[in-house]
Amino acid sequence: MPEEKLPDDGGEVTIADGEPLEIRLDQPCQICGETSVFNTTVTLRLPHFGNALQTTYHCTSCGFRHSDVIMLENRGPIRCELFVNSEALLNSRVLRSNSGTIRVPEIGAVIEPATSSESFVSNVEGVLDRIGGVINVVKSGSEPDVCERCETLLGKIERMREGREHFHIVIEDPYGNSAIMARDVSVTRLSENEASALVAGEITFDLLSESQDNRNGKGAGNGSRS
Repeated sequence: MPEEKLPDDGGEVTIADGEPLEIRLDQPCQICGETSVFNTTVTLRLPHFGNALQTTYHCTSCGFRHSDVIMLENRGPIRCELFVNSEALLNSRVLRSNSGTIRVPEIGAVIEPATSSESFVSNVEGVLDRIGGVINVVKSGSEPDVCERCETLLGKIERMREGREHFHIVIEDPYGNSAIMARDVSVTRLSENEASALVAGEITFDLLSESQDNRNGKGAGNGSRS
């Protein structure tokens, strides 16, 4: 499929467009049953990607919350890829909708959406932190060989966070509702077959393989829904 390079317009990357609107919902919380539920919506303006709407469902009684981001312009299934080769690119915005799959091939990490996935807006470093947090959970109480592999991955992530090791971050979304906001990001249209192959799943890591150079393979190991 043809690749689209996003233009370098020299502008700042800003996404909020207006003040958030919060309303109280006349319905019980699906977790605790209390009628203390609020829904907050804010319009986002994503450079090169168009307008989007972020909604957040929040219960003030039990703390349950769920967010989603909806693109207001139909982009179709897309694949965004950024080669992170500087510390500055670690600050690039990452918008993951609840249908987006994130991959960091160099560490065999795949974050696939589960049934009740929550969207999030973070940056590249924040994605690495999420992955590192799950690896620490996997490491806890695991066999020595798995712990050793986890330590290797954590060391690699730390070098990535410090800008000492280059890597790729990829987001694939069958609905086009996810994005990486950086001037050097490339956007590729997915075919119908490629889009249909994106399934709900977990965060996974390759804890057994010695090589992390296969940029197209998924990791195999323990995971956590996200």
